[in-house]
Amino acid sequence: MKFILPVIFLFSISLNVGAQTDTTNIIPLDTIPADTSYWNTEIKLNLNFSQVSLTNWSGGGNSSVSIGALTNFKANYQKDKDVWENRLNMAYGVLRQGDEDQPFVKTDDNIILSTKYSRKLKDNIFISSLIDFRTQFYKGVDVVDGNEVVISRFMSPGFLLANIGITYRYKKIFSATLSPLSSKTTFVADDSLSAAGNYGVDPGEHSRFQGGMNFTSSLQTPIMENVDFSTNLNLFSAYEDLAEIDVNWETLLTFKINKFLTSSFATQLIYDEDVKSKEVVVNEATEEVRLVPGVQFKSVINIGLAFTF
Repeated sequence: MKFILPVIFLFSISLNVGAQTDTTNIIPLDTIPADTSYWNTEIKLNLNFSQVSLTNWSGGGNSSVSIGALTNFKANYQKDKDVWENRLNMAYGVLRQGDEDQPFVKTDDNIILSTKYSRKLKDNIFISSLIDFRTQFYKGVDVVDGNEVVISRFMSPGFLLANIGITYRYKKIFSATLSPLSSKTTFVADDSLSAAGNYGVDPGEHSRFQGGMNFTSSLQTPIMENVDFSTNLNLFSAYEDLAEIDVNWETLLTFKINKFLTSSFATQLIYDEDVKSKEVVVNEATEEVRLVPGVQFKSVINIGLAFTF
């Protein structure tokens, strides 16, 4: 206590001295404009809705309702030799096919958060570090023998990439990074999925760490008036087996109709040795089936409202 009292006393004296200081020439902090000239920030929100309603329709078919939302956040900083790029992309969509008593099923679900810092060495060459995190919002299910089986959840899986490498940048359009020092951490938080050893983790474990090499590239460019194209490619190979290459390739075409209406066509191709998604018959006599890695592909077409800030 005897050590605390002098500190309190000195602190109170400093407050009194500060209170008696002439403040006539002090400029309030809230009147000083923040220097944001080095930042380029953007927020894009897309809302999509479609409905098919059929009543006594002789041609057959089912009524359907589809709802989707896409959000893209970007905050990039560039000053002198320093470049800092940040993005957060989120997507979620549901579909109900049939009458109102039918449940909604998930059609799109994605969370991507990445941050990349680069320091210019010369001309278009930079040394850079990257952190990329990916997961989903809600559980994913598959139907097996008429029963729903949970095959994924939030953070099951979750992927965290971290690397240090050399980047080539061409203006603000194209960049490519080769990282000989890279790591990939896979998270499986769900106990049942962890116990089954899904997504490459050891049964009962909730994470797996791999060191390896990584290559990333991105391209963003207008194709023609009101049509923009962007693509991101990520390749990862673990040191333990460099011949196995995990692929994650995203493309996006955006068509601007007017100030508030837009259309987009997005694709994503994934190949991961740790994700068993393809069924192969290993014994025709017993009809034994084994799951092996397969190419995953998704395409999404959206037409709806778009807001850019």
